[in-house]
Amino acid sequence: MKLPQIETLLMGNQYLGIEHYTCNQEEKIALVAVKNKKEGLLIEKKDKVPYKGEIAAKWDKSLPYFLVINTNQVLQKEVPYTDPSDEKLINKAFPNTNWDTFYYEIWRLKSKTIVAITRKNYLEELIQNYNKQQIAITGISLGTCAIADLRKYSTYDALHTNHQIIANNELETIVSTSTEELSTVSYDINNLSIPNAQLLAFSGIIRLVSNFTSNTGSIVVLSSIKKEEYLQQRFFSKGSKIMLGALLVLLLINFLCFSHYYKASQEATEKIAIHQVDLQNLASIKERVKHKESIVQNVFEKKGSQTSFYCNAIAEIVPASILLSELEFNPLEKKVKNEESIRFIDNTILINGITKDNTAFTNWIETIEKKYWTSKVVITHFGKNENNETEFGVKINLK
Repeated sequence: MKLPQIETLLMGNQYLGIEHYTCNQEEKIALVAVKNKKEGLLIEKKDKVPYKGEIAAKWDKSLPYFLVINTNQVLQKEVPYTDPSDEKLINKAFPNTNWDTFYYEIWRLKSKTIVAITRKNYLEELIQNYNKQQIAITGISLGTCAIADLRKYSTYDALHTNHQIIANNELETIVSTSTEELSTVSYDINNLSIPNAQLLAFSGIIRLVSNFTSNTGSIVVLSSIKKEEYLQQRFFSKGSKIMLGALLVLLLINFLCFSHYYKASQEATEKIAIHQVDLQNLASIKERVKHKESIVQNVFEKKGSQTSFYCNAIAEIVPASILLSELEFNPLEKKVKNEESIRFIDNTILINGITKDNTAFTNWIETIEKKYWTSKVVITHFGKNENNETEFGVKINLK
């Protein structure tokens, strides 16, 4: 049975997008809460308010947030051509710039390119402020670049944000900026009415839900890091709750079993008092059971130590670009059936997961093959899944 995608479970089906923008020398934020339902995306809540350094309590701070920075701290330029090289485009747009102090994002069109930059200290200070409010930023975009992820679904000649007009005709200036806020207008895109005030914030959520963007730049890399941090935090948070719940269930089962067997023991004691012979037989049975428990315990301790050794050895060499979803030591030879003995494939480890870097995956396999405890390494499957992620399966034979 195929398990649900771990990332989908951790991200959930609710998202929140925020656009920081500047109008009339005042910084404001436009917020939109979106739920991903079977029928499609649904806007549950939206707002537009001056930014006072905090997000109102009515917004769920446990959700994944996508941040769009569109203030006067973001510089955005249009380059009249496109090129596969990020370096050429950013140097053309902003020559003689010290890129160690800037984040940048590049939006490529057919014949033009939009380059947006902002200072690292400004963005990092803003993210730190969100962290203090227990808000996790899982994606970031600069200027109007996020609209690239929504524009392909639009048939409008132009799209308005809070204070910008984004043309659909590359013969014109793509992004026109106004110092005044634009009039309120809604766009019907895929049967969903989207207000222009939340257009950029919603575009960020599209990127978060689809887990894809054609844009490039250091801000895209930073977004991937922030999303990975959020997924890890959610994994440990949910994992601890599940473990706590499982512990409580085990304690309850243990209490019920104890109560049941205690009552049974009392009844047995009364019978033993009457039948001394039965008492002797029971004592003999207990000794045999105790001996068998000792044997079973020794077997499990030995197997557990082997499992821990191999899991630790493999975990130490897993690259950051590889996400393991399953690691099974001595797997079952076949499904367990009634009245049949359980058989295991000895000295075997099965690993399943997802890789984002084929070269790193190949190097990882070669590293495993060189381990002294490895006899043979076989790649059982390798290819794209329905989410366009590269899945793999590896079988390791141990010496």
